[in-house]
Amino acid sequence: MRSSDLTFAALSLQELIRRRGSYDHVGVKPRAGHLIIEVADPDGESWVVARATPLGGTEYGLSFRTSSGRWEPMPVSGSLEENAEGVVGLLGPYLDPANLR
Repeated sequence: MRSSDLTFAALSLQELIRRRGSYDHVGVKPRAGHLIIEVADPDGESWVVARATPLGGTEYGLSFRTSSGRWEPMPVSGSLEENAEGVVGLLGPYLDPANLR
């Protein structure tokens, strides 16, 4: 996938996540062929929570970053819309600003 395509996909996924609630502190960046999903606390410190990996075409697979830094696949794959739903639905507590303090 081209860099410009990943950049566009990152912005699209970020917007899809933010539309699902109070998630203005959630950002998505293209990095090393993946879409990296981060949360920022009120002090501006960021943590990587998940990544969406292109599977081909317009399909992506979602993985969660464990506390040890390993990537664990999640039972979510499909469009960016489906990945946004998976991030919010399955990782909501990690995105909640109240839990970032």
